[in-house]
Amino acid sequence: MRVTNGKNKQRKQFVRLFFLALVWYYNEVIYFKFCFLVFDTMTVTEKIEPGNRMIAFVAIVFGGIGLILICIGIGTPKWESTYVDIGSDSYALAYTANFFYTCSFTNSTFNSCTSRTGNLTNYPRYSSTLPWMTDYNLRMQNAAGLCVVGIVFLLAGLIMTGLMVFIKFETYKNLIAPALLFLACLFMLAGLAEGSRYLLYNDYSANLYQAGHLFTILAFGISTFVSSRIYFLRVQEEEELEKAKKLKQPTRK
Repeated sequence: MRVTNGKNKQRKQFVRLFFLALVWYYNEVIYFKFCFLVFDTMTVTEKIEPGNRMIAFVAIVFGGIGLILICIGIGTPKWESTYVDIGSDSYALAYTANFFYTCSFTNSTFNSCTSRTGNLTNYPRYSSTLPWMTDYNLRMQNAAGLCVVGIVFLLAGLIMTGLMVFIKFETYKNLIAPALLFLACLFMLAGLAEGSRYLLYNDYSANLYQAGHLFTILAFGISTFVSSRIYFLRVQEEEELEKAKKLKQPTRK
């Protein structure tokens, strides 16, 4: 019995040591993998040229400013403001409208806001008796959707531009960021054009959106410039690697 107990103790100790060794091994593997990823990221960051990195940061700054202005502009109601004559050469604010809702005022004092519905309550110049206004609500829906899609593309383009600074992409992947920013400019401009069929952009919300669109165009141009520089550098690197591989290959006699 004592011999059996001794063997059981030895087996238990062996199993414990085995599991401890296994845990230690996996910890070491995870640690070395983590160190490899850190140093590899540092190496990739060092391979990004400082000049290109600075230009990309400028594009991100312009795009970030544009994104803030666009979000404020599309979220505030004063795209078109309607005023009424209250006599004595004075005017008071009556209604404001954007693609999503309208707000009403009495002698420039705020009353309430109403979400856009099929009957288009308080939307300027709308009349259900006019046959050419049957697509009014559809135009507002299209304009709102196009603007929101443009904002999504702008955000995605800024994220890709930031990743392009810190991660060494393959040649063609460096062109994704300017492509996304181009789509952002396209959709935001389409939203402006669609909404202008019925709204007159005469107040600060539309001005903020248009200023944000301008900053987006600047970010697109800068991102295109830096992406093309990085793209051609990556192409040169791949060509040099191919040449080095060919030189290393033994020549057959």
